[in-house]
Amino acid sequence: MHIPVLNQLETRTEWISFFRRERSYAYLTHPLCLIDLQTTFLQITLLEEDMLDGRQATKYSLGSKSSIEPIWKMIKACNWQLSTIINGLDELSFDSNARDNAFPDIQRELTVRKFFAKDKQLLAPSLIGPLKPLLKLPETWDLKAVCRLLSNRQFSELEFIPDAKKSDSQKTVPIRSILLKILDSPTGWSVSLHEQALLLSYSSKVILRITPYLKKPAPRLKETD
Repeated sequence: MHIPVLNQLETRTEWISFFRRERSYAYLTHPLCLIDLQTTFLQITLLEEDMLDGRQATKYSLGSKSSIEPIWKMIKACNWQLSTIINGLDELSFDSNARDNAFPDIQRELTVRKFFAKDKQLLAPSLIGPLKPLLKLPETWDLKAVCRLLSNRQFSELEFIPDAKKSDSQKTVPIRSILLKILDSPTGWSVSLHEQALLLSYSSKVILRITPYLKKPAPRLKETD
């Protein structure tokens, strides 16, 4: 399913346009989240750029069983700014009954609930599309950076450790398979730096030895008179 990506929901016009969609369901880049209107409830799922497992995402459900009116009042009270709504949610205490949570000037019909998302495939838009090449070596390597490196073949040497004892003609590096495994289930994968090489491990066992190499972008042609 195609999910539209919107820049923000910070004005009345943007909210009205969002609610007029065939389905009020979209990614937001500022702040980074997934927003979904389900009948009379607004669901907001907070995402992170380096989140490879959607089940780590915090999810909020706001609304009323009887009417969408409390949602509209909340949005209006927050000056039509989704960022203000999210900041308000972050300040709420969920130690007691969720029905005790309320925004200022909003009637008690609005209930707010907080939980974790259940879909591990729920990723930031930047991870769903093609992985962009690295422009510079990161100060600290993480799985996302390694995936970008592998996806764009930004390395000078690549050794698949399980094939280390095989002859060169028999050696193959299943880059695509490894990428899919990391993106599908990052638990257990880790990366470390050893001298000039990266060691990609699974369950503390080294799988890949990678020597990063970032090619410089081709210079643009200068216009001539």
